[in-house]
Amino acid sequence: MRTHQVDHKAPRGILQDAGELAVLTEGSGRVRHRFAMVVSFDSEEELRRALKKHRCSYRDGQAIQERIHE
Repeated sequence: MRTHQVDHKAPRGILQDAGELAVLTEGSGRVRHRFAMVVSFDSEEELRRALKKHRCSYRDGQAIQERIHE
């Protein structure tokens, strides 16, 4: 009997920044977001999994840690 291993664990990223942010994309140009978070991933595969699952977990990046402890 063959079993398939299912990964229920959410992809894990790093919270790089939060607050009012401007995003620059090729299609839309510059777009401002008043309440936003930037979460980065170690690989494109992890990013794709997060997008597909519509969820992820994250840890605080260095800049966020410093901001929390100000």
